[in-house]
Amino acid sequence: MKARAIILISGAASQVPNQKVAETLKPFTLSILDRQEILMAGRIILALEIELDSAHLDAVESDLVNALDQFDVACELL
Repeated sequence: MKARAIILISGAASQVPNQKVAETLKPFTLSILDRQEILMAGRIILALEIELDSAHLDAVESDLVNALDQFDVACELL
């Protein structure tokens, strides 16, 4: 069963969040439906709308939080 979710990431502006998100999502079968990025005052807000198997939602969120935990980046799956 397919589900849609929004990944919301915010933190210090750098390429690290984009790279870590790409690396973390690579093993999952999902579609990125939309991607928005805002850079302002040295900060980044990244939002991705994804479609994936609903059974993988918790794993995606957990993997993203763990991958970004060592950086000054907040991550939430909505």
